[in-house]
Amino acid sequence: MGSGESLLSAEQLDEYAELTYLTRWEVLLILKKLQVLAPDGLTQDLNRRFSCRKIMDVFPQLKYNPFRDRLFKVFSSERDTSCSFEDILDMFSVMSESCPQHVKAAWAFRVFDFDNYNMITKEDIFTMCDRLTKYDQLELAEKEIIAEVLLKELDLHNNGSLGEFEFIHVIAKVPEFQHSFTFKP
Repeated sequence: MGSGESLLSAEQLDEYAELTYLTRWEVLLILKKLQVLAPDGLTQDLNRRFSCRKIMDVFPQLKYNPFRDRLFKVFSSERDTSCSFEDILDMFSVMSESCPQHVKAAWAFRVFDFDNYNMITKEDIFTMCDRLTKYDQLELAEKEIIAEVLLKELDLHNNGSLGEFEFIHVIAKVPEFQHSFTFKP
């Protein structure tokens, strides 16, 4: 890891480790993987942005994630199709095993809010179903039933959608969530 270490001072590395849920080693590993994409450019500019497509080449856990486009959109500081080193650190920090469940849940809400209405709607649930089943496993009637049951059980305000606080409240009761909303660098 010597070459990655030279890109960051010990102080910067400590700061990244302190401000994220990542270890120093994980920060260096992410940096080393991104360095492959820009062997000359990353050393001079840690703010350099990489296309999501290139990032997926070095992080296969993103390439095969059915929510990859949403992860990139939510974590991109420019809200575009590219991410900086710090954007990637933020994403891996939230997805790390060390990240508290309430923090993960807040970010998961943003990822699953496909229409960006600041609520999880029936249509968002349809999209989740489609992505989890590769778009061809469920009929519309089946997705309607899933959405109806979920909203009936989870919609505390009875307004036909889940707000962020409702979502976080519900997710806190799902023990598998902490491990299913996780991946490693």
